[in-house]
Amino acid sequence: MTLVVGHPADLEERGDAHLLLAAVLARTAGDDVVVATVTARGFPDPRADREYRTWVAEVARARQGRAAHALRTAGVGEVRTVAVEAPSVPAGLVSVVTQVGGSLLVLGRDGAVPEHLLRSSPVPLALAARAGSPGERVTRVTCTWAGTDRSRAALAWATRTAAAWGVPLRLVTFAPDRDPLLPSETGLHVEREVSSAWARQAQAELDAVAARLPGTTDTRVARGSGWPGAVAAAGWSDGDLLVVGSSRLGPLARVFLGSTATRIVRAAPVPVVVVPRGTEDTPGRG
Repeated sequence: MTLVVGHPADLEERGDAHLLLAAVLARTAGDDVVVATVTARGFPDPRADREYRTWVAEVARARQGRAAHALRTAGVGEVRTVAVEAPSVPAGLVSVVTQVGGSLLVLGRDGAVPEHLLRSSPVPLALAARAGSPGERVTRVTCTWAGTDRSRAALAWATRTAAAWGVPLRLVTFAPDRDPLLPSETGLHVEREVSSAWARQAQAELDAVAARLPGTTDTRVARGSGWPGAVAAAGWSDGDLLVVGSSRLGPLARVFLGSTATRIVRAAPVPVVVVPRGTEDTPGRG
């Protein structure tokens, strides 16, 4: 498949986590990478617009060249660059994905662009971790499971991708416990009993789902204080990739990331792939 990595066209320093993730994914799957930069359309004055476009094009070319060099140095075999003008960066990245037949869009996790693309991307989004190393290659795919349609879409993508990449698949259900410092209406003892019973039920469901999958799939109910504690309790290593599902809303098939998935993405210490329903049949190539 072709990975499209969105790379800022301006001079503001935002780090290279997105490039590191693109390199990891490309090394794992043997894919080519397209570095895409998007510039906004310029000024109404034609002369000022011409000067602005010339300057922006020079900056974008320089940034693209450095990004492509970094990817090749990191072991990516085929790297191309594409620069487009668009009304907005998200719209431009979607147009590049369509133009090159991209199957995964790689971005940093922070900023407005990922937020917008979670509502408009036609392909799964790979969001880099905010800190830490993504590893040399993906060594394990972890998929969230909640028994919903979006979970099934994420699982279909994760199962096919883990098989194509030759890495283990793990199923996880996150079970956040209430902060013990907050007041309880029923009493902490009762809440703990209910939470434990739910966790046992969730584990049984995970095991049943795993039994229907090919090969051996690890399962885990990760419990902790709040969403950050539950996500951390799953246990993570360099090379892990987390997969979550999303929903498509409306005639434009936009992506909607529910509140639970949003909390998981924010708390995840590893790269995350968000899979829109309807795109789960396009796994990474082996």
